[in-house]
Amino acid sequence: MSNGLQLSVKARQTLRARAKTGVLMTPPAQWDDWLTTLFPAHFKAGFAERHVEMWEWEESIVPGKRPRPFIAIWGRGGAKSTSAEAVVVKLGAREVRKYVWYVSSIQDKADQHVASIGEMLEADNLSRYYPALTSRRVGKYGASKGWRRERLSTDSGLTIDALGLDTGSRGAKIGSQRPDVIALDDIDELGDSLATVLKKIDILTKTILPAGSSDCAILFIQNLIHPESIASRLVDGRADFLSERIISGPYPAIEGLTYEQRGGKFVITGGKATWEGQSLKICQQNIWDWGLTAFLQEAQHDIDRSSGLWSHIDFDSIHVAPKDMPAVIRTVVWVDPAVTSTDESDNQGIQADSLCADGRIYRRFSWEGIDSPENTLEHAIKKALELHADTVGVEDDQGGDTWQSVYKIACQEIKKEFKKEGKEIREFPRFAHNRTTDTKNEQRVETGSSVVSKVARNSRMLTAYENDKIRHVLGTHTFLERALNRFPRKPLDLADASFWSWRDLDLGLSIVGEEELANYGKDEISHEEITEDMIAYHMDTFSQTHEEALKDMMKEREKI
Repeated sequence: MSNGLQLSVKARQTLRARAKTGVLMTPPAQWDDWLTTLFPAHFKAGFAERHVEMWEWEESIVPGKRPRPFIAIWGRGGAKSTSAEAVVVKLGAREVRKYVWYVSSIQDKADQHVASIGEMLEADNLSRYYPALTSRRVGKYGASKGWRRERLSTDSGLTIDALGLDTGSRGAKIGSQRPDVIALDDIDELGDSLATVLKKIDILTKTILPAGSSDCAILFIQNLIHPESIASRLVDGRADFLSERIISGPYPAIEGLTYEQRGGKFVITGGKATWEGQSLKICQQNIWDWGLTAFLQEAQHDIDRSSGLWSHIDFDSIHVAPKDMPAVIRTVVWVDPAVTSTDESDNQGIQADSLCADGRIYRRFSWEGIDSPENTLEHAIKKALELHADTVGVEDDQGGDTWQSVYKIACQEIKKEFKKEGKEIREFPRFAHNRTTDTKNEQRVETGSSVVSKVARNSRMLTAYENDKIRHVLGTHTFLERALNRFPRKPLDLADASFWSWRDLDLGLSIVGEEELANYGKDEISHEEITEDMIAYHMDTFSQTHEEALKDMMKEREKI
């Protein structure tokens, strides 16, 4: 047999062998070449020290041997989840693991991660090397078997289940097979209370981790996010589980970060980026997009805010005289009433804000003090009438119907009071409350034992300050600034009222009854119906001349 024929036969034998094993091309041997070749869109910015640590851990994993748990404490934007998802794919490609649990704080997040893995498995580059890995497993009659939102099952035998700590391990089982990989990604949430953290630990240690196989590889990837988080406990040693863990990090986005406030915005003045894929330029944009506080917490692991969340805000730089306010677009007043004797001395809070023509929110009136909820609500309604607010909102823990009844009574009392003084109220502001469902893809927000804690809510408002979106109108501004500077120390009522007022103007999410909303504005008075009595009331209420009052009322009619 000639050499050429021998080579031809050998080539055909090799192709047949590769077809049987499902391998059509030889993949790159080195992990970094493997990633950039198979997933060029995902891994195009090089690799930092933290990435090297994870991939060396992945390469050490072999069948039948339990590796030490790998705890990756990386900042947001540092390719945390992308790396973890790729680890799952590579373990399946090397056929050293077969069954993966991908666990997150809630089922939706876990589903999203598994969907991202599914996109990786369907990549054209991967199919050239691992056709069986990229093919969906099918049943006897050709139907796709286990390729859905919460489960991926490939022809190579790899299965990936998505699990949320809110649902446990329901449905995540293949016969008697135990998971030989458990990936814990996005377990902690910014708004987690201590009770929530302890509950999550209980689920992890009693349900998730014990379910693993004898050679289970455990990957935990998270930023520190807050001092009581599971990630923080794994780093500082308080966690008594995953005791043989390897700690990678905490790695910040920038080493030696320095910054200063210029023109109302925070600007990076020094530091070295720890990864090319999150350069100083990208980090600067992150600060402007997320806000400084969020960047420090999420990307820098700066969770020690013992000096206060608001300590870096220069309130003096955002003070504005009332006469310098731009034209007002919309005004709201929000109340945080104390309703039980267990609240901080029955402290109450009122905040009145306006969205103005320059796109900023102007904080026009702030008040906190000890009074009854009924008197406080009357105070808020009178301030709303004075400022031409269209809404008076209440942060309620008892349901909107309860406070709506109180609101109606307060309006009746004010009407009687004004009538005795010879004043006429043309229209009261509409009533609103803060109980709302998901809107504009926003995480659900409620009061009390809420999904998002008071600190998390307050941090979101802080971002608006950091991005130069807020002004404090001189007058009662010191009430609000004291409340924010002491946050999260009690009393919290004014800080809470200021959050709901900001949120209403920023997102337009106050809740109004459907019937009221449908009828709102139908009983408006036309230009011709502005009577002398109304003008006189306006003159008296706002200390205006006849001409000023008429002009002001005409403007109000034009806005409607």
